[in-house]
Amino acid sequence: MDVADMAAICVIAKAHGITSVIDNAFATPALQRPMEFGADVVAYSATKMMDGQGRVLAGAICGTREWITNTLLPFHRNTGPTLSAFNAWVVLKGLETLDLRIRRQSENALKVAKFLESRVAKVLYPGLESHPQHALAMRQMEMAGPIFSLYVGGGRAEAHGLLNGLQLVDISNNIGDSRSLMTHPASTTHFGMAEAARLEVGITEDMLRLNVGLEDADDVIADLDQALRTIGR
Repeated sequence: MDVADMAAICVIAKAHGITSVIDNAFATPALQRPMEFGADVVAYSATKMMDGQGRVLAGAICGTREWITNTLLPFHRNTGPTLSAFNAWVVLKGLETLDLRIRRQSENALKVAKFLESRVAKVLYPGLESHPQHALAMRQMEMAGPIFSLYVGGGRAEAHGLLNGLQLVDISNNIGDSRSLMTHPASTTHFGMAEAARLEVGITEDMLRLNVGLEDADDVIADLDQALRTIGR
C-alpha cells in the first residue's frame, strides 16, 4: 500500500492546469480530508466504510463549487446517474457511526498488523513505523485506517491455505466492512490484470488484503494465529 504525497501532487497539478482527483475511500473524511491539501475532486466508494456493512452499491463525489457547477452538474443532467433513495438513506445512516467505527477499526488494525509483522514475510500498513511512507501517512491522516496488505511468503498455496484456515475472519472480495474480511487479490479483484502488471504494483501470489473489523482485536489475532499455524507459520 503506497501513500501519495497529496500536497505535492496537487501543487504540480495546479501549476499545469490539471484537475486533481483523489480516491479517499479507504480513509474516508473522518481520517483524511484531501481538499485541505489542495485536491479539486474527492471520490468515494460509499459501499465501503461509509455504509460499512456491505448493504448497498453507492458512490460519492465531492469537489470545489466551481468544478461541481461547471463540470459535474452538466454531466449529471446529460447522463442521469442517480443513487436510489433507499441506497442514499442506508449510506446516510452509516455516516452517523462512521467516525466511531473507523477509529475503532484503525486501532484494531494497528494491533493486528503489529502481531503479523513477526509471523509473515511482510506487512504493508501505513500505521506501522516499518512502512516506508509512515511519516508521510501520519502527516496526512489522523489514523491509518482498517485495511492493509500482508505477504505470507511462498505462493498461492500458502495464501489460500491461510484463507482456508480462518474461522472468525470472513473470506470476501469486498473491503471496508465493519466485519473482518480477507481477500486474495491475485485470484479475485485483480484476476483480470496481466501477471506482469499485477507484479509491477506488488500484487503477488502470496499477497493477501485484510480489512480489520470491529471485533475484539485479540479475537482476530487468535484466529490469524491458528490459521497461520495450519500453514506452518
